[in-house]
Amino acid sequence: MRRTLAAAAVGAVVLLGGTLTANASDGSKRNDDHGGSNRTYEIALIGDMPYGDVGRAQFPRVIDEINADHGIAFTVFDGDIKNGSERCDQPAYDLAVKNFASFRRPLVYVPGDNEWTDCDRANNGSYDPNERLALVRRMFAAKPYSLGRQMLKLDRQSPAFPENVRWQYGAVTYMGLNIPGSDNNAAQFDATGKQIDGDQAEYTARNAANLDWLGKGFAAAKAAHSKAIVIVLQADMWTTEPTAHFADTKRKLAQLSIAFPGQILLVNGDSHVLKIDKPLTDANDQAIQNVTRVQTFGSAQNHWVSAEIDPTNPDVFTFHQHIVTANLPTYVSP
Repeated sequence: MRRTLAAAAVGAVVLLGGTLTANASDGSKRNDDHGGSNRTYEIALIGDMPYGDVGRAQFPRVIDEINADHGIAFTVFDGDIKNGSERCDQPAYDLAVKNFASFRRPLVYVPGDNEWTDCDRANNGSYDPNERLALVRRMFAAKPYSLGRQMLKLDRQSPAFPENVRWQYGAVTYMGLNIPGSDNNAAQFDATGKQIDGDQAEYTARNAANLDWLGKGFAAAKAAHSKAIVIVLQADMWTTEPTAHFADTKRKLAQLSIAFPGQILLVNGDSHVLKIDKPLTDANDQAIQNVTRVQTFGSAQNHWVSAEIDPTNPDVFTFHQHIVTANLPTYVSP
């Protein structure tokens, strides 16, 4: 079920329309053509799934719908491969590998808090979050390509932060950042000053890398004369939960966005409710109008969003919600 939601003023052109060639190392296909085009196409936006047994039953239907939509060029997954109360055992990561490999076209993944920062919870198995992040990096960020049966060539930031990615496609610069919920994994303290969560050293190093990658992404976009930038991350930086350690990210994003002559699309998950808005503000609390945020479905809402990109349309982006009918609950009238 498709419903048009809004046309956001994001001037862009992205295309996955080049020749697909076999990758001899694993038998899959990749797409290394970054040429531009004026034809209309779509990208799929998903994250925060599957959650629990219900999610594991419903997520394949989401994948099937995306695979069946031949207008979709590629998919971005904005984190959380399981819910926050499930164990961070190896089978959860193996299932994600299997799910991502079932996408017919490329899928670009950025990590969420449920697969690493929150794994120290007792009901998650009391894992070391840094060890789980290392596992995520080995399993999902070891190659210079996306996931999926067809692959996009990706630039990875460094061996230390391979999950941070960038790719240029047509007139759009894309980047993915490891900015998870749970206040960005910064140290949290109780009223007595005792640390109860997070890892300040890990946060400090990764946050510095994220800010550097963000700045380099905007510089790359300017050098490429990009019409737009798309930024994918997991955290809802405007949630009612603690957000203090997203402040410098929002500040730098605001500074860079004000100076950028094109449009910016921010894609995030974490809060599990579809939202399209303009939450980023300047020093006077004025919405920065060339930044549009799409927050994706997730958790019990196993549906997806597509962004239709038409370079001949002044607004360029039109967003559609795709409600997977078989995943709807039985509603009870109040």
